[in-house]
Amino acid sequence: MKKKEVMMRKIKFIFLLFFIPFLLSAQMQWFLATDSAPWRYVDKHTSVVFDNKMWVIGGDRQDVWYSSDGINWICATESAGFGYRNRHTSVVFDNKIWVIAGERSWCLTRDVWYSSDGINWICATQNAPFRHRAEHTSVVFDNKIWVLGGITCDTLTGEEIVLNDVWYSSDGINWTCATESAGWYPRRSHTSVVFDNKIWIMGGWSYDSVIGETLWNDVWYSSDGINWTCATENAGWYPREDFASIVFNNKIWVIAGATHGWPYKDDVWYSSDGINWVCADESVHWGRPPRLRHTSVVFDNKMWVIGGMLKDDVWYSYGLEVLEEYSHKPKIETKEFNRKKEKIYNIQGVLIKEENLKKGIYFRKTEKDIKKVIILK
Repeated sequence: MKKKEVMMRKIKFIFLLFFIPFLLSAQMQWFLATDSAPWRYVDKHTSVVFDNKMWVIGGDRQDVWYSSDGINWICATESAGFGYRNRHTSVVFDNKIWVIAGERSWCLTRDVWYSSDGINWICATQNAPFRHRAEHTSVVFDNKIWVLGGITCDTLTGEEIVLNDVWYSSDGINWTCATESAGWYPRRSHTSVVFDNKIWIMGGWSYDSVIGETLWNDVWYSSDGINWTCATENAGWYPREDFASIVFNNKIWVIAGATHGWPYKDDVWYSSDGINWVCADESVHWGRPPRLRHTSVVFDNKMWVIGGMLKDDVWYSYGLEVLEEYSHKPKIETKEFNRKKEKIYNIQGVLIKEENLKKGIYFRKTEKDIKKVIILK
């Protein structure tokens, strides 16, 4: 009996020594902040970071929520002045949150709203000079708010038209057209970020009689909003729409979204130059269905993924930070899980339940308790 136990211990140690370091360094680590945020199944919403909090705005509704930790969410208002809103954009500019255009009660808008507290909303203009639109993007660049592309409707025929115009404003009231026809193909459901002192636009969906229905995986940039340069016509990630992009740790990140075929890929990609792309994780274990129409922000030195179609969860990651590989025998501890004491292995602060060792489920120790879950391949 003793020989068998000794042999089993040796096998487990060999498994830990040779396989776990590979697993821990193989891909990103994602932590679940909450699997049931009170805003419930929000998508086509927007998110920003303002006043040291994350905010969730609209999404075929007119409420506004905020959180300082991603776990506990507080409703700032259930009836924001901009009304029921989805497929809009939001930015933080001049110490205010801004909501720009989008769809309201099945109608496309071109209004612009702002708030200094997330509760009280003021209309900067009901009729910006750009066309009514939704599924556009907005960024803050060169001390101005920018609006890029999107979809509008022909006022006579009702036909949907994708756009590639670019507008900017230094006050949210007065708007100037940088270009009616940017170098990139007209599109909606794309993303835009500011990186390396340039505006970047990537991905999205287009439709017209020339190319038909098309998803993109191209990447473009501009230092003035007028002249655009193609960084790559074919980034490493699949062509997609309804995805999210952020800038984190001096890299552009592309997160999940709707691709050709089903199921969609819950993948994450990054680039340091917009040209060369690396897959950080080809299939994040966020749970089904695949994630699209979500939002992502950078907050508290972490990248966050918030909501999405049929989703009310919130996740975060430290990016490419990985646990150091160990070369010593792991410390064995006893911890209580659900009022039951269990033996676990402590590897560089990561607590691994013995029963889950081969399942790829790991628990990281936090300052408060063992409460965050990492799922690795």
